[in-house]
Amino acid sequence: MQSTNSQKDKLELIDKIIHTEDQSTLDFLKEVFSDDHSKYELTDEQKLILEDATTKYYSGEEPSFTWEEIKNNARKSFNEKKS
Repeated sequence: MQSTNSQKDKLELIDKIIHTEDQSTLDFLKEVFSDDHSKYELTDEQKLILEDATTKYYSGEEPSFTWEEIKNNARKSFNEKKS
């Protein structure tokens, strides 16, 4: 049995979908809910970027951050821009 929050979330999403007029949003949702997710492939350029980033990560050339560090850095940057 689903929780009340899950049911509420579903109903809110359905309502938003019903009232959306943006075709690109509808196309995106259709793709998300499609059974065929194998259509998307990285381009050769994207693969090279990913391989380069992975190499730098494993070599220690580029620092890595925890999710908490990323959130804190984003908040700090946002607050500095507001000031």
